[in-house]
Amino acid sequence: SKEVKHTLRHHTDSVWSVAFSPDGRLLASGSLDGTVKICDMATGEVTRTLRHHTAEVHSVAFSPDGKYLASGGKDETVK
Repeated sequence: SKEVKHTLRHHTDSVWSVAFSPDGRLLASGSLDGTVKICDMATGEVTRTLRHHTAEVHSVAFSPDGKYLASGGKDETVK
């Protein structure tokens, strides 16, 4: 279906990157608010908020098997 299932408004600043888990059940988003949020796509609810960066998060990516999530930020780190 091409209809909007959820509108996610969980960050407090602009979202720069999103990535679906390989199985499509989760969506990770990285934001200028310095957090990575992981949402359950069935419910649209945040299941985890990661606050490991000290500045904006510019990229997020799941590993091919879905076991790992990497994020890159303005703080010059990959977590």
